[in-house]
Amino acid sequence: MRSHLESLPVVRRGAAALGIVVASLVSLSAPPASRPAFAQGADVVAVPEPDTSYRAGEPETLVLGLGLEQAKQLGVAHSPRTRGALASLRRARGLRMTQAGAFDPVLFAANERISTDSPVASPFAASELRVRSLSAGASWLSPIGTAITLGVVQNRTESNAPFTTLPRERRAHARLDLVQPLLRGFGPAATWGELRATEHELEAARLQLAAARLDVDSDVENAYWELYAAERNLEVQRLLRQRAAIFLRQQMLRGRAGAVGPGTVAIARTFMADQEAFLLDTQLRLGDASDRLAEVMGVAPDRVARYHSLDVPPPPGSIEPLEVVLERALQTNGALQAAAEEVRASEARWRRAARNAWPSIDAFGGYGGSGLAGTGRRIVFGSDTTGADFDTDFGEAWDQVFGDDHPDWSFGVRVDVPIGWRSDRGERERRLGEMERERETLRARQLALATAVRDVHREVDQSHRQLQVMNELRAAAEEQARIARLEFQAGRTTTYEVVNLEADLARAEFRVSEVLVRVARARTELRRLTTPISRRTER
Repeated sequence: MRSHLESLPVVRRGAAALGIVVASLVSLSAPPASRPAFAQGADVVAVPEPDTSYRAGEPETLVLGLGLEQAKQLGVAHSPRTRGALASLRRARGLRMTQAGAFDPVLFAANERISTDSPVASPFAASELRVRSLSAGASWLSPIGTAITLGVVQNRTESNAPFTTLPRERRAHARLDLVQPLLRGFGPAATWGELRATEHELEAARLQLAAARLDVDSDVENAYWELYAAERNLEVQRLLRQRAAIFLRQQMLRGRAGAVGPGTVAIARTFMADQEAFLLDTQLRLGDASDRLAEVMGVAPDRVARYHSLDVPPPPGSIEPLEVVLERALQTNGALQAAAEEVRASEARWRRAARNAWPSIDAFGGYGGSGLAGTGRRIVFGSDTTGADFDTDFGEAWDQVFGDDHPDWSFGVRVDVPIGWRSDRGERERRLGEMERERETLRARQLALATAVRDVHREVDQSHRQLQVMNELRAAAEEQARIARLEFQAGRTTTYEVVNLEADLARAEFRVSEVLVRVARARTELRRLTTPISRRTER
């Protein structure tokens, strides 16, 4: 985090005043040429001289200069919203892999040794048994629900039974088993339903990540312009406080000279205190705006510093017709596309539940073969001799298996019908309700998006007109203040009127800045709602 912040310029705010009031401050330094005495010899309350400097002893604050693009990059990299969306994407990817893994072929193998020594009570029984078993195979679940298992086994058994003609047996066995659902669990809708749902959820997570990045980008820009407005507001309020201090000092000097009465000084003191209070409020709002920007970006400066905006709002540009903007928003809005993917996921789960609401009827069967080899011997039992001396390996046993010398097969049908049949039908109704709820949620988002686009488009269009009005107001205020300064020098107006007109001019300038910020915010919101989002946005 610190590496990002250290690359930003650190700026100390100066005491620069706006150029529009320089002439007025010069003119306020001298009293009118001729003025009749209002209250000669009246008592004036003794008050300390006000500080007429621009900063008035205000301590300098360490600020961190930040451009708009730098703020956006920090927001995308550090915002909890984008990081949370990335974690949701990782989770959706893991769920999809989990469901897809159920359809991956599975290989299995085992190697087992068994050694058994048992007491015997019969001369025909074996007291020692040694078995080594090797098995391997594969299983797979097909897209239509067919469960296929292929397995091979070979066993070597050694026994010390006294009357066995095959003390060392070598057996081989291979078998292919199938289980095919006929109703419940049959078809891609039933088998792949959850997998398809997680695929739609994965796509929704991708879109939500892209939408989150766009949202953070827009939120950072809006917070950035709020910080810009708060700083401009602070500059204007400093000028107003300075004008109030100059006005109070002039009235105090005139009161000492007997030109004005104590009431005029009291009015000046009230005006000064009012502007001081507004200045403190403005400083608090500036700190809040800096903290808001830090919160949106997910990274804050040092505790002793605050952010400072280096860029200014862009000028207003052209705007597309409402029909074009609205159509593009409904087609390309990322949040709306993500909601549509959630609807598709719920539809896949409902189709799966609807298919699995049928009774379970499974056809199953298998085919295989066996082979036998080993080490034989002759056994004399009374006057009879049985068995033969030979030694064959597993190759002989496997030849018998694949030669179909000893086949075995099975086939059957299994039916499972639950009494009451409520569980599966209840799951189908639950999924149907979720699907209908997601559809209505999507429709509500479409309506909300259309309303938001209309509101923002209307605000952008009206802000253009407001900016024109504010420019005219500023021009009129400048002309009015210019005339007031000339009349003040000629003694035809009061200092209070001049200060008020200068304050009106400063407020007009600030209102122009506010409208510029409003236009920038409206265009940012319009871009948030209508920017096309790539359907493969990943990190």
